[in-house]
Amino acid sequence: MAQVLDISTLLIVGMLGSGAAGVALVSVWLADRKEKSIGVFALSLLMGAVSAGLFATQSYLADWPVSICGNATLALAYGLAWLGFQLFDGRRRSNIKVFVGVMAWLPILAVPFLRDIPSLVAALASLVISLYAFAIVWRIYWGGRVEPLPARRPAMVLFALDGFVHGVRVPLLTVMPPTDPEIGYSGLFMAATLEGLLLAMLMVVAVMALLGQRAARRIRKDADRDQLTGLPNRRAFFRTIGPLIEQSGEQGVLLLFDLDHFKGINERFGNDAGDRALKAFADAIQSEVTPPDVFARVGGEEFALFMADVGLQSGIGVAEYLCHKAESLWLMAGGERMPVTTSVGVATVVDAGADIETLLAAAEQALAESKRIGRNRVHAFRHSAQLQHMLHDTFMKAS
Repeated sequence: MAQVLDISTLLIVGMLGSGAAGVALVSVWLADRKEKSIGVFALSLLMGAVSAGLFATQSYLADWPVSICGNATLALAYGLAWLGFQLFDGRRRSNIKVFVGVMAWLPILAVPFLRDIPSLVAALASLVISLYAFAIVWRIYWGGRVEPLPARRPAMVLFALDGFVHGVRVPLLTVMPPTDPEIGYSGLFMAATLEGLLLAMLMVVAVMALLGQRAARRIRKDADRDQLTGLPNRRAFFRTIGPLIEQSGEQGVLLLFDLDHFKGINERFGNDAGDRALKAFADAIQSEVTPPDVFARVGGEEFALFMADVGLQSGIGVAEYLCHKAESLWLMAGGERMPVTTSVGVATVVDAGADIETLLAAAEQALAESKRIGRNRVHAFRHSAQLQHMLHDTFMKAS
């Protein structure tokens, strides 16, 4: 009787701990209902608390109904935990996978003599939990390939250990059956209960760490993004192309775009129309960009594209194509079409040098020349032409 009391007390502690953790996550979810995964994690912990409460009453109520209901509820708790990580990674909801653990108990419910074998009931419970735990590990791993967060690895270890403990428990139940045929409690049950309580506490820590790291990651990402176009901003652009220039050697070309007469567009059609023009231009060019090339908004109506491993002639060809694509944009405002054209300055690493500031100055010089000779066109910086101009200026000054 003392053993039963000890385990019942442990289960009550587990119920209170898991319930408190679930309530804590509910309060977090109520503060930000956009993150649906938090609500699902909270529901998972609350189902775990219900399961522990049912097991705690097993010595006072009918044995097999409480056992099956408790284990089915625990399976649902794990299914919801899996769903929480599924939603956290932006994946679709799968109700079948959530409830498959619950449905595994239907044969036990339907066949009377099966539920009278405590070892079979306990083995099925551990098997269901182990499969869900490793499914959660797999989900966290694949989510990390898209969004690598430091807390993913400890979370994977946590559920992998949980899956291992319950997986090992399955064969052990064949050689270490429950010692009390009426209640079914044993040392294995107590160990599993303690492990479940620890899992509930650490799960809250893992979830909160993942949410915090995601928020910090988004803040850093937003700091590097232009809010209107969603493109990298000037700071992020030059930080990104630095390593690309070093890796490409003497290859690489910088294209500097400036929307023609943009001030006139704002004055004539309004600032909202000007913003639409910027967004449409950014989307049109970005749709043609493939990694490792980088496209960014580096000024008001100024954009930049760096292409690694590209020479001057290819860069000019790309610039002319993008120039024509911008001109073909069809944007309406006030019942008439907004003219969207761009001037482009092209500068290569081989002509301007690998220094970012020098490369930018060369592209700006080419852009200024493009606008001077008529706009809506491409002009390239050439070191030889620049040297010729300098010699000509020197000769004229000397004369």
